[in-house]
Amino acid sequence: MHVDRLRPGHCILSVIIFSLLMACQPQDADDETIPIQGPVEARAAVDALDKKTADARKVRVSEVEYDVHIELAKNTDQFSGEVGIRFTLADPSPGPFTDLTIDFGGGSVHNVKLNGNSTASQYNGFFLTLPAASLRSGRNTAIIRFEHPYSEDGTGLHRFVDPVDGLTYMYSYLWPYYANRLFPSFDQPNIKARFSLTVRAPEAWVVVSTGSGKTEPPAVDGAMTWRFETTPRISTYTFSLHAGPYSVWEADADGIPMRLMARQSLAEFVAVDEWFDVSRRGLQYYADYFGVPYPFSKYDQLIVPDFAIGAMENIAAVTFYEKTVQRQESDRGERENRANTILHEMAHMWFGDLVTHDWWNGLWLNESFATQMAAMAELETTEFTDTWHGFFTGAKQLAYRADSRVTTHPIEVPVNSTADFFSVFDSITYEKGSSVLKQLAHYTGEENYRRGVSDYLKAYSYGTTELEDFINYLAQASGMDLNAWSNEWLYQAGFNTLSVATQCEGERLTSLSVMQSAPSGHPTHRRHQVDVALYHVDQNNALQPAFIIPVDIAGAETSVELPGELPCPDIINPNHQDWTMAQIELDDRSLQVLDTQLGNIPEPLGRSMFLAALFQRAKEGKTPLARYLDHAMRLAEDEENIRVHQQISSSIIATIELMTRLRPETDEALATWLPMLEEQSLLHAAQASASDLKRTWFNTFLGVASSETGLSTIRELLNGTRQIPGLPISAYIRWMLLVKLARHGALDIDALLEAELASDDSDFGVKSALTARAARPDKAQKKKWLAELQHPEILTGLSRQRAVMEGLFPPNQTSLQLEMLGGILASLPGLSHTADPYFMSSYVILLLQPMCVPDSVAMMRSALDENADQLDSTALRFLREAQQADSECLGLRSAQHQ
Repeated sequence: MHVDRLRPGHCILSVIIFSLLMACQPQDADDETIPIQGPVEARAAVDALDKKTADARKVRVSEVEYDVHIELAKNTDQFSGEVGIRFTLADPSPGPFTDLTIDFGGGSVHNVKLNGNSTASQYNGFFLTLPAASLRSGRNTAIIRFEHPYSEDGTGLHRFVDPVDGLTYMYSYLWPYYANRLFPSFDQPNIKARFSLTVRAPEAWVVVSTGSGKTEPPAVDGAMTWRFETTPRISTYTFSLHAGPYSVWEADADGIPMRLMARQSLAEFVAVDEWFDVSRRGLQYYADYFGVPYPFSKYDQLIVPDFAIGAMENIAAVTFYEKTVQRQESDRGERENRANTILHEMAHMWFGDLVTHDWWNGLWLNESFATQMAAMAELETTEFTDTWHGFFTGAKQLAYRADSRVTTHPIEVPVNSTADFFSVFDSITYEKGSSVLKQLAHYTGEENYRRGVSDYLKAYSYGTTELEDFINYLAQASGMDLNAWSNEWLYQAGFNTLSVATQCEGERLTSLSVMQSAPSGHPTHRRHQVDVALYHVDQNNALQPAFIIPVDIAGAETSVELPGELPCPDIINPNHQDWTMAQIELDDRSLQVLDTQLGNIPEPLGRSMFLAALFQRAKEGKTPLARYLDHAMRLAEDEENIRVHQQISSSIIATIELMTRLRPETDEALATWLPMLEEQSLLHAAQASASDLKRTWFNTFLGVASSETGLSTIRELLNGTRQIPGLPISAYIRWMLLVKLARHGALDIDALLEAELASDDSDFGVKSALTARAARPDKAQKKKWLAELQHPEILTGLSRQRAVMEGLFPPNQTSLQLEMLGGILASLPGLSHTADPYFMSSYVILLLQPMCVPDSVAMMRSALDENADQLDSTALRFLREAQQADSECLGLRSAQHQ
């Protein structure tokens, strides 16, 4: 799975939790009415599965087979179906037996037969209960007829109607606990099963699932029947069903049939050849690396609308959100993100799908490993041979941010219920975990790591595992005891900071030590296998290449054995090449050197690491934000590496957004820097010969433009009176420009939006218009949007709701945000018990961005003190993080004012 991160922390998203109990659904008139009777298993009637129930059910149930029939040809708001579930029950014979539950959330059940007889089962809207009296030891068969509404939030079976041509598309999203929204099932990862699927769908549609499918002509009443081959043993969340009049491209990867699909109105923008090229290379790379051939019969990839996350690793039928496709020429960053997402999901075919975690505490290993493998595959098979540099500027920074929050947690933690899933699904799950696996591969040796992974996959194919299984195979392959390593890295929260101490005699280095520190709340000192790089400024004031010393760090201080006589270093990087998960601390001497020598650090990654350290100091208030802008822009003047330029660009945008939130303390600095940054970013964009660099600097302009001159330039770009040589103003860019004008109160914005919609009524255009309308600094309009968000049944569809949230409170409107803060906080308890976590995470993250004033900090603190017990785990987590970020921002306001 790949997650599209919400700014600033981006987030990702999990289980729907209902708190209003759903009544038993009515029976069809011609169906037998089955009475409710028999003792009910002690399981809470909620849309979640607790680990205790899952563990007990796993002991009882095995050898599961599903025979699923789905009806999609009827033009209604619901789909219908029938599932036959064959399973072996391990209860002793003749007894005592206990009831058995089958998960099915939010649907209606019309008939249940168990072992050939109509059964007095109970359905409460969350799960069916099969009474003990109707069960038997050994083989059982349950046949269940059901209906379920199509979803509008991307979970279960989602239906989308394209506003451009009216065509209907469907896709499933069953992770982690949504397979039971498609059909009744034992919806937990460690009850693997074989799936047979038959689907009746409109004749013009293509239907896609895990196995290969064929139609069974003739068509009847405009509908065709599709029958799919039975799958091997797989988990419910990796199964899938997608259907609609998708455009389809076909290819082959050394005998593996491949297809790529997208809705017809998007098809012209899909980079088909590039997509297939990355896929072919990735399939070959993984088969070679793992020593295991691709384990399934075909490889389909679908680009789907309204997707709630970045992508999902459905076996042999991967789904991707549509932001992987640009409606203009893709720049380097967009191409790399696309390749990374393709390769991440592909890695899951082996690690996650072929071999699956036993329960959701194993999610981190599943996702971290796919993140790590995607980076390695990029390095070996694509143009992005500096992928670890991008990993540092992107993933690693998200990991440090998440691990510094009050909600941090160890990488490996218990998960008591799918309802608590959001508590561990974050940048520690993905980015920190993959950073730690990178260190583990370096620590054990790359080839030992590869052999351990290969042996692990071969041993547990089509099965499920726990963390100890993975670690044991790596220990065997490397000949190393990894118990202490695992305890330090996987079971302790927080990260370390590395600094250095030197002693010199004249120009000669006589001693070098590396110190590691840890936060007071998480004081673990870890073992780090690193390279320490020493830099020396010569007599000509030029920075000489580094001396690289491999060091095994342990404890608070590690004395480094010097490999001979070395000059006294002027600056040291104790985490050269970023092998470990540890930030570097700059001392006064380093700061002085970087003032003049940052651009002379020989390696691009080294420049990025020191620049990131400078940015961190500015965000912590140790140096002025304006001082950081000066560092970044001076580095940009002669910088040649595109990744460093992208890092400069994103950090400048983030700095200006932060300074905007900190007004009026930063007004003087903004008055100085805004016109300069607007002018310089446009100049860099115009002068750049490489298209990727041109786009990077134009994006910088889009991110910072807010002065009167900058807004005037935006209008000129929209009406065509100003152009950037070599950079077409695409429909995508036009919408971004319009959102900017809306944020800053353009009086004619409604007319501009209507005119743009007349020429671009695509789904992207419609949602961009929602974002722009919500962004207007109009209190009455914002109250209207808030009211609709607080009643999600009014503004339906998660993607539309998110579009509004993204626009509602931009950085220049914190005063309006503060006026409405009380209403937002007051709405949280109620929404916690009616809205799903996808909605709640977006609602809290996007509407509670820092306001950086005492009132907002105090109000959020009061909300936590008074309402914590009324909030679900999702709302509580992100409210805690929002309050922390706001408090830190208030502290930064004081630092900037000094």
